[in-house]
Amino acid sequence: MKIVVDTNIIIDHLRNVTQATKLLKEIEGDSFEGLISTITILELMAAPKTNEQRLVAIKELLGIFEHIPVDGKIATAAGIYMAKYRASHGLESMDAIIAATARVNEAALFTLNTKHFKFIEGLVVINPYLIE
Repeated sequence: MKIVVDTNIIIDHLRNVTQATKLLKEIEGDSFEGLISTITILELMAAPKTNEQRLVAIKELLGIFEHIPVDGKIATAAGIYMAKYRASHGLESMDAIIAATARVNEAALFTLNTKHFKFIEGLVVINPYLIE
């Protein structure tokens, strides 16, 4: 199964949250095909007070994922989502790009913020901490 992992799960792993670490080990062990958006990389690198040790840990961690850059298809899908859901649901541009990354790549979106995405038609949104 292909999954796009949202930033909050990676942050949880860096904070030693057991469920996040377990999920990332499953990606590393090929139980899931892990994809990551350019936006998640941006958000991780933008964290305040990131020291050199943490930066190295983030870069190593990103190595288990296939990096999906924002291309024309993703940008177009994200723009359509923004036009459809910004006013009605408060969709933000970064979330629209992450959602579009999942949809364009026919992947589920694993996130802790399901409320940010659950209204997007056709998008499979899963909180992986709730999976038994």
